[in-house]
Amino acid sequence: MNVDLSMLITAEQKAAEALARSRSMVNAERDRRISAGRVFSVAGYGDVPLTGRDRDQVALMGLLVKAQSLLADGVSDPVLTVRDAENVNHILTPAQMIELVTEGMTWMEAVMAVSWAMKDEEAPFEAGIPEDLADDQWWP
Repeated sequence: MNVDLSMLITAEQKAAEALARSRSMVNAERDRRISAGRVFSVAGYGDVPLTGRDRDQVALMGLLVKAQSLLADGVSDPVLTVRDAENVNHILTPAQMIELVTEGMTWMEAVMAVSWAMKDEEAPFEAGIPEDLADDQWWP
């Protein structure tokens, strides 16, 4: 009986493939959470639900730059409009817009940090990527 040894998969190869699949699942969950977004509270205004899709991030960065410029020029009136995840417009002051976008960026950074810790087996994931990696307990 002839056996083609090149077709056999080693335990190391199986483990590497399983790890790659798990890391891919972490990336998918991270991206899903960022895309879905969350609600952010703005001082003196209230709650604003935002999504974090790529186009949303670009629009928010543009609003941040505009808000910083207006604030530097002394503008304090609500003159900046952001459309939220529920298609509601919110008109914010430059300071409020800066706060909103900063909160969003801080949250996204925290989500990214969890995904990195999972993949790098850093605290609290020293045992590796949890099977229930999509459970809210792991994510900000």
